[in-house]
Amino acid sequence: MDDELIQLRGVDKRFGRKVVLDCINLSIPEQKITGIIGASGEGKTTILKMIIGFYKPNKGDVLYSKRTIKNDLKNIKKIFGFATEDGSFHERLTVYENLIHFGRLHHIKKSEIKKRAEKLMDLVGLREAKDRLARDLSMGMKKRLDVAISLIHNPKVLIMDEPTADLDPLLRDNMLKLIKRINSNGTTIILTTQLLGEMDRICDKIAILFERKIIDEGEPNKIKSKYNAQDLDGVFNRIFSKKTKPEDKIKTMERQIEQELKEEEIENEELD
Repeated sequence: MDDELIQLRGVDKRFGRKVVLDCINLSIPEQKITGIIGASGEGKTTILKMIIGFYKPNKGDVLYSKRTIKNDLKNIKKIFGFATEDGSFHERLTVYENLIHFGRLHHIKKSEIKKRAEKLMDLVGLREAKDRLARDLSMGMKKRLDVAISLIHNPKVLIMDEPTADLDPLLRDNMLKLIKRINSNGTTIILTTQLLGEMDRICDKIAILFERKIIDEGEPNKIKSKYNAQDLDGVFNRIFSKKTKPEDKIKTMERQIEQELKEEEIENEELD
């Protein structure tokens, strides 16, 4: 088992002049569940999209089995599955038709697609909804369909962005059990969620994203012990209570604007 199956080494990500991730270092262990926690807007989804290869780093490297992901995207697509928060299925196709469609996109043989579709419907509990249109499914069923689609090509790594968002407590519990079942088959899982009690319950490792950096990572119990907290909510409160005060943010923004105006003046002088 590889404790550094996926690595982010000194990764920076910017959108225009906005720095979203700043020198991120993170290791993802093989066949474990790793959770990334952070406040809204901290860049958790950006990290997931960097790992899957949707975004390229402005600086640093994202590695899978010591191979740079951006140079191996063709193989990475075969190895990784991504269950998005918003869903990737087609509303006007049935559960079964969606699985067949996405299986074809992965160039899986027709006979094999059917076998996998049947197994996945059993795994995620959608057997009875096989012939129902995706648009007619409940929110919980749609979440499970999206998970099934992300697994159609038997990925070694499953990335899940807010898999329990908008679900009631019972459906969240069912989703967590499903995630554990998928992991028990040897699939490495990386996920995000705002519900930290869930992370505490299912994750083998936690990474804390704060002000564009990974400031800590480790087993949940060790993280809680380090911050003298009973649960991950306590850890979160201790860390994120240190967030910059609104008046300090205003001052920072004013300094940034002043700097940008100076840069523009210099550029104009050079053009002249």
